[in-house]
Amino acid sequence: MRGHFFLIPSLFLLGLVGLIGCSGGKSVGPTSATPEQQMGAHINLGRILLLQKDLAGALSELSKAEQIDPENLDVLTYLGLTYYSRQDYDKAIEYYSRALAKDSTKTEIHNNLGLVYMDLKQFDQAKSEFEYCLKDTTYSRPWLPQFNLGTIEQIQGNFTEAEAIYRNILTLSPQYAPPYYRLAQLFFNRGETTETIDYLLNAVKLDPSYADAYYLLGEAYEKAGKKDEAAEAYGQVVLLSPNTPRAIEAQRKARKVLGFE
Repeated sequence: MRGHFFLIPSLFLLGLVGLIGCSGGKSVGPTSATPEQQMGAHINLGRILLLQKDLAGALSELSKAEQIDPENLDVLTYLGLTYYSRQDYDKAIEYYSRALAKDSTKTEIHNNLGLVYMDLKQFDQAKSEFEYCLKDTTYSRPWLPQFNLGTIEQIQGNFTEAEAIYRNILTLSPQYAPPYYRLAQLFFNRGETTETIDYLLNAVKLDPSYADAYYLLGEAYEKAGKKDEAAEAYGQVVLLSPNTPRAIEAQRKARKVLGFE
């Protein structure tokens, strides 16, 4: 499970490129920007590359920023996020821990560190980080650590506890799609097909790019004997995530449900 990030407007990127050292195809002199401006440009370009899933490029830019100021909080945070995305968990923990040593009140960093521990299946440490987040009454997105706690309960087989957490999230943030998907998983595993479909339709309405939700929706429709709807849902998976293993499997299932296999 990954965190949620914000995209920097592409027009701003044009300005960043100039600061970093390329403008109109000509090299910019070393005195054209202060070290602080250069660092900020490297950080923001690193963020953009991270959003584009160019992890090598993001790491390169953020490492340049670290050379300018190795103790900058944003540099440490985004390096932690980049290493997490690369599944280099030891490095992610190192950089998140350094960031928290600079400012232990940064709730979002605690949440991100909890995700590292959750991926490592170190659930006690993960819960500790998520519970810290929930103690922060000023945190603007409390449903994120709540969702992560629900995920741990679900992984550990505590389905009643997980369901209660997901339902509570929907009272706080009814426009947040993932809890609908997770509740649908719980209903599907209990054989409650109608409820599964209802929750998945909510999920894809809120997030039309939710490929995993469409895949489960296809399985639920197939189980309910609704072949055309199942094929359509599987087709959405292929459109949303082409050439992935999940899309290849969805395409096979669509052909099977329509009688082509």
